[in-house]
Amino acid sequence: MKNYDDYLIEVRMLIDAGHNRSDIIKALKIEYLMNEGDKNPIDELGKLISDIEGSRHELLFK
Repeated sequence: MKNYDDYLIEVRMLIDAGHNRSDIIKALKIEYLMNEGDKNPIDELGKLISDIEGSRHELLFK
């Protein structure tokens, strides 16, 4: 099972490939729903999505 840092590495790869913040959030939400993260209250991917939406990782997108 992936943890927060594993997902963050994937986000960095998507950024390096030229994807923007909006596209990355969409992709993460799709993966979140496919993994049934909404049924797990302590889901790492859900936390990362919230952090990106809340601008915690703003420096990644500059």
